[in-house]
Amino acid sequence: METAETADLESNLESTHVARRQAETIVTGVAYRYGLRPHDFTIVWDGGKFEPSRSEHELAITRKDGSKAAARIRNDALLNRDAWKYFRDLESAFAQLNRRAVPRD
Repeated sequence: METAETADLESNLESTHVARRQAETIVTGVAYRYGLRPHDFTIVWDGGKFEPSRSEHELAITRKDGSKAAARIRNDALLNRDAWKYFRDLESAFAQLNRRAVPRD
């Protein structure tokens, strides 16, 4: 039998995952502004395992050439889908990655 607490926990986890996917869409949009396409980089949340309970998440961005940058995203901004609160950090991360010449295949 499912308790109200279990249902709330599952609902919160689903909301967190939806918010995370929306944030990843925003990451892709910012990447396009810097000339990067989804196949040009990878992203990793919280060192490889997204942890919904963290107060702040680390989004590590790695380009194919090995250069890396990270953005900090507060959990409350993520859950409330307040992209404007972490957009500047994403912009900074991609600006840092963009300082190196983009290799052409």
